[in-house]
Amino acid sequence: MKPALSAVAVAVVLTAAALGLGASVASAQPPPPSPAQGEPVPAWAPPKPAEFWAGQPVVWTSAWGGRWGVWINGGFITLSSNPVTNGG
Repeated sequence: MKPALSAVAVAVVLTAAALGLGASVASAQPPPPSPAQGEPVPAWAPPKPAEFWAGQPVVWTSAWGGRWGVWINGGFITLSSNPVTNGG
């Protein structure tokens, strides 16, 4: 009788784990910065190319020497060149 109860207990635990009951490991990536956030725009920044692009607000980032761009699907799409080097 004890082996049968042990087998049932193991089956219940495995079923609960398969259904996601109990402790789970968080594997979600952190969300990208809010499109409305952006960074403060320095005085030397080029003019903003547009208010919106592909339905998303255009924001400033200091990455890559400073660029205007939009956040889409967790990635940043640049819309301007590097104002310091005037290139990519």
